[in-house]
Amino acid sequence: MEEAKKKESGKRLFSLKYFVVFIVIFAVIIIIFLFLNFRTKNCSNIDCFNSAMEKCKRASFINELEDASWLYTINGKKGDLCRINVKLLQVKEGTTEIKAIENLDMDCSLVLGFVGTPNSDLTKCHGELREGLQDLMIKKMHAYILANVGKIGEELNKVV
Repeated sequence: MEEAKKKESGKRLFSLKYFVVFIVIFAVIIIIFLFLNFRTKNCSNIDCFNSAMEKCKRASFINELEDASWLYTINGKKGDLCRINVKLLQVKEGTTEIKAIENLDMDCSLVLGFVGTPNSDLTKCHGELREGLQDLMIKKMHAYILANVGKIGEELNKVV
C-alpha cells in the first residue's frame, strides 16, 4: 500500500515538474514575442527612418532642421494606415507665437508605404500641434492680406 502511495506521489511530482517547465518556456516565448513586436528602433539617420516608415515598423527619429527639431515616432499599423506621432521638440528660430507650440504633438495616419515628412499633410493629422500650426498659418495669411489689401483689390479688379 505504501509503495502505491509513493508511486502516485512520484507521478504527481513528475507531472508538476513538466507543468512548471512548460509554463517557463511559454513565458519566455511570450516575452520574446513582445520584445520583437513592441520595441522601438532608434534611427540615427533619415534613411533608417524612411525604411521603417515604408514598412510601418516601430521606429523613432529626431529630425534636426535649421529652424526646429522634430521627433517622429512610428507607432505601427491600424488597418490600411501607418500611425506616426509627430512632436515639435524645439523651435530654433522664429517668433514667440511659434515658441508657444513647442513640445506639442499630433498623431498622423498615413497610407502604408508612404515615405516622406510625416507632417507634410496636416489633413492626415490630429492633435494640439496641428491646431497650433493651423492657427499660425491663419494668422500669417491674415497679416499678409492686411498688408496687401490694395494689391489684392487691384488684382481682383483686373479679373472682373
